Amino acid sequence: MAEEKEAKKEEAKEEVQPKKFPLKFIILGAIVVVLGAGGYFGWNLFLKGKEGGTEISESRPKKKKKDEVRIIFPLETFIVNLMDKSGSGRRYLKVGMELEIGSEKDQQLLKSHTPQLKDTILLLLTSQTFKDINSMEGKIELKQALVSRINQALGEAIVHKIYFTEFVVQ
Repeated sequence: MAEEKEAKKEEAKEEVQPKKFPLKFIILGAIVVVLGAGGYFGWNLFLKGKEGGTEISESRPKKKKKDEVRIIFPLETFIVNLMDKSGSGRRYLKVGMELEIGSEKDQQLLKSHTPQLKDTILLLLTSQTFKDINSMEGKIELKQALVSRINQALGEAIVHKIYFTEFVVQ
C-alpha cells in the first residue's frame, strides 16, 4: 500500500507540472503582444508625427524649392588695394566671385549691367580694411553686403548668393 501511495503522489506531481508549464508560455506571449503593440503605437505617434506623418509630407515642397535650377554667373577676378589708416595701400585683396541667379533672363540683365556691377563691387571692396575681412564673420558680412549692393544697383533682387572662388589678402 505504501507503494501505491507513492505511485499516486508521483502521478499527481506529473499532472501538476504540465499545468504550470503552459501558464508560463501564456504569460510570456501576453507580454510580447503588449510590448509589440506599445512599440507600434509609439512608432506611429512619436516618430511619424502626431497626424500620421504630416511632417514628412510638409517637408517635400521645401525640397522642390531647393531643387530649382540656379544659374551661376562668373565674374572676373578683382584685385584692389585695401583701405588702411596711413593711406599707403600696402595690403591687396584678390577676389574671384560667382553669382547665383535664378533664370536666363536674369543672366542677360547681368550681362547688360556689367559696368555697374564692376563699379559697385570695386567701391565696396576698396572700402574694406584688413581687419574687416580677416575673420570668417567678416567674409560672411562682405558677401551679404555685396549681394545687397548688387541687387540695389540692378534695381531688383536677382542675385541670391555669392560664392568666393578666390580670396587672397597680401
